[in-house]
Amino acid sequence: MFELNMELMQKGGVLMYPIVLLSVIALAVFFERLVSLRESNFVPKDFMERLMDKLNNKDIEAAKTMCAENKSSISIIASDILKNLNLPFARLAETAEESGRFQAKRLERFLPTLQAISTIAPMLGFLGTVFGMIKTFMALATYGAGNAQPLAAGIAEALITTAAGLCVAIPTMAVYYFVRFRSERITTELEKSASRIMNAVVKED
Repeated sequence: MFELNMELMQKGGVLMYPIVLLSVIALAVFFERLVSLRESNFVPKDFMERLMDKLNNKDIEAAKTMCAENKSSISIIASDILKNLNLPFARLAETAEESGRFQAKRLERFLPTLQAISTIAPMLGFLGTVFGMIKTFMALATYGAGNAQPLAAGIAEALITTAAGLCVAIPTMAVYYFVRFRSERITTELEKSASRIMNAVVKED
């Protein structure tokens, strides 16, 4: 299998190397996002239950301590809210919204990378197709139609790079939408949880 892959790499020409590199980057991003985009990293349910219990009991100092000891996104948003309770409601709401937007950016990390790979990989494949066809016509002009070997080499390069580019682009696009869907779901949970905190704070006031 390894020998076959190396043979395809050689026949595909120099553009196979950046295509393979893009596939490695896309795979690394996928695994990183798979590990990072867990709801427990952003809106841990047990933390929210304990925090809401403190807020409903008007124990603001204990709530602040909880937030300081937790590194999740919702704890950072809650901390920003609790540190600014002296602000008017409108300004406090703006603070919560700004904090939420900043945390939501963490969810969108590497999405542009995946989108770029899904666009660049097939373009590299098509460029390899052009190079392969150029080689084919050059071989045709040099050796004529009677010598099939030089012609086959150019055609093989054209087909292999096109296939390789699409084999990278299609899964990467699928990963992009998977990550985007999960990010949007967690963002919705962040917004709901931030709203619960704000409602508890306003009720406390």
